[in-house]
Amino acid sequence: MYAVKEMQINRRDFMRTTGLGAAVLAEASWAGGAPDTRSANPYFFIQMADPQLYWGSVASWKQAIACANALKPAFVVVCGDLLNCHGSVAKRDYKKDEQRAKDYLEATASLDKNIGLYNLAGNHDVCNTPTPETLEWYTKRFGKLWYTFSHAGDFFMAMESDLVKNPSGAPKVARQQTEWIKKTLLSPAVKKTRHRIVFMHHPMCIKTPDEPQQYFNLPPEARAELLKMFARAGVRAVFSGHYHGNLYAKSGDIELVTTSSTGKALHKDPLGFRIVKVYPDRIEHKYYGYQALPKKVVF
Repeated sequence: MYAVKEMQINRRDFMRTTGLGAAVLAEASWAGGAPDTRSANPYFFIQMADPQLYWGSVASWKQAIACANALKPAFVVVCGDLLNCHGSVAKRDYKKDEQRAKDYLEATASLDKNIGLYNLAGNHDVCNTPTPETLEWYTKRFGKLWYTFSHAGDFFMAMESDLVKNPSGAPKVARQQTEWIKKTLLSPAVKKTRHRIVFMHHPMCIKTPDEPQQYFNLPPEARAELLKMFARAGVRAVFSGHYHGNLYAKSGDIELVTTSSTGKALHKDPLGFRIVKVYPDRIEHKYYGYQALPKKVVF
């Protein structure tokens, strides 16, 4: 039976499960305290979403990686739907899924070894109603389902939103994640960090935090609980994907940012990704299509 342990990402485990030697993943133990490494110098990272191989082309994913290499961010976060596996557990074709995973990892292996890489699961990676089996399939190829990392004194949390959207297929795992989120955000070490940012696949909301549930957003009750925890912890922004288009909303002081796809756009936004600049006192972000990317990120 699939058992989930503490979902703190570990570089050695990730390398072993994926074989992706080019990925550089930070490790932080928030329960035991994190070193104060905050810097007065700004930096930037890239947020990508929904490469979704083979609905999105392998060529587009390779282009995204090449663009990241040219810009040299501190790290890259991919907010789910790495692959275009079937959303139904009963209709999964694992033979085809293995080829999709292989192509994703082979392309990603060309990412500069000095650029951190953080993958998140989406509904087309673990199914619309994830099960212990689909979750295990994902972790063996791409790493942990939820985890934290740090950079320059800032705190980052990656969570598995499919378990929030529909926990019925793996209720025990869903409860473990919820308890982990609560425990982690209440940690005194987290409160001492400068900026706190969360990543997930599903948008918290499309327009407003009190909107009804639909395919693209999170259920209202779970959404409200998360937003309450995020507000208490001083989270500055939540970045997501899934919509294949750009969206922006706010809940109090928390920015809720949804980023379009690197592989298959469904709305007016071109294929591309988001550049997030992190300053000592604020963050700034902008979405770029591949053709409109700057040659260099200027602060």
